Amino acid sequence: MPNLRELKVGDAEKLKPLFKILTGKEILIDDASLVADANAVCLVFEEGDELIGFGSLIIHKVPTKGEVARLEDIVIGDNNQGRGLGRALVLGLIEIAKQRKIKQINLTSNPMRVAAQKLYESVGFVKHNTDTFRMTF
Repeated sequence: MPNLRELKVGDAEKLKPLFKILTGKEILIDDASLVADANAVCLVFEEGDELIGFGSLIIHKVPTKGEVARLEDIVIGDNNQGRGLGRALVLGLIEIAKQRKIKQINLTSNPMRVAAQKLYESVGFVKHNTDTFRMTF
């Protein structure tokens, strides 16, 4: 089983292939800022010299709910899917949220990602009928 660990400075280059799966383009990651941010918990799966999975728990305060979090950028490399790594990654992030006494975790998922949505539901997430709005600058 690959090693699940927190993101560290120097991981950015190894994350490029994973982030390309998510976005379809090469993304530059500021790993130092992520590591320094107490409200961004990033976990990676490492196997040998390669990073084969990534996920983040982003924590923020909401006036009516207190401290809440959301899962972002959950990805397992194409050659490593079906090994239970996505589940382990999500459960690891959920455990960190519980340890920090977070009251709620949110996430969004593309409807075409059927397997991912089944995973989220299997670990306790409930689908809500809300629309997502976005403004890009």
